[in-house]
Amino acid sequence: MNMVEVTLTLLKDIVTIVGVIAGFTYYVITVRNANKAMKIQLINRNSQFGQNMEFQLVALELLEMKWEDFDDFLRKYDSTVNQDNYAKRNLIFSSMVELGFLLKENVLDIDLVYKMADGGYSIIQMWNKFKSIVMKHREIYEDPNRYQWFEYLVNELIKERVKHGLSSEIVNTDGYWTE
Repeated sequence: MNMVEVTLTLLKDIVTIVGVIAGFTYYVITVRNANKAMKIQLINRNSQFGQNMEFQLVALELLEMKWEDFDDFLRKYDSTVNQDNYAKRNLIFSSMVELGFLLKENVLDIDLVYKMADGGYSIIQMWNKFKSIVMKHREIYEDPNRYQWFEYLVNELIKERVKHGLSSEIVNTDGYWTE
């Protein structure tokens, strides 16, 4: 092999290596951009819930529910006697479960969720309202995972509130829960 052939072979190898590096770099950038786009879509979808008047009215209606104990809750709001209320609870709780799951899977980060949720006050307030009911359902139906991602979301928001110098307790000034 003469010097020209060696040089051409070396150049061919260098071009191949540069091509592989360029392809890998393009792939990494594409994946990062796709992840950012997906995150933006998730944020937009969840924001639409919180910015929707109907969603807000449903949340307020749930917060204004009253019951004496678990049996009273079942008599008034169980899915077998009040499907409308059950559907409203499921709408709100499902969106909280989704946020919590996406947070747990690191699709969303807590700082972003905290900022999107204005510090998490309303989310924590909703959990506090229904926590005893959820816990009783977990016990009765032997379903320890019921709304676990909603609870996870609340716990993470509380930790984030503390990091921002706020109390871990939400003050119940409006009487939306009794615990």
